[in-house]
Amino acid sequence: MNDPRAFARFCNIVSVVLCTGCVLAFALSFRGGEANMMGFPILFLLAALLQFFSAWQNFRRDIRGRNRKGAGIGCLLAGVVMLALCYVMILCLW
Repeated sequence: MNDPRAFARFCNIVSVVLCTGCVLAFALSFRGGEANMMGFPILFLLAALLQFFSAWQNFRRDIRGRNRKGAGIGCLLAGVVMLALCYVMILCLW
């Protein structure tokens, strides 16, 4: 995407969709007993996707021609931790 406004709009839409999914997974996982515990891995997976998307945003060059590699690496590490937690939760629930 060459247009910065179109990229910003795309980023906002993706962030809203992923955050809404996180909130719904959180609400469903605490709604009732053990039957709804599968919401936790979904919650961690959506959070990891959000972190990877944020890392992609930070690595991409902005309008001024600079990129934020430190923030991107931090988001990547957080995404990997969230994926590991998703895997651990799946193993614990099965």
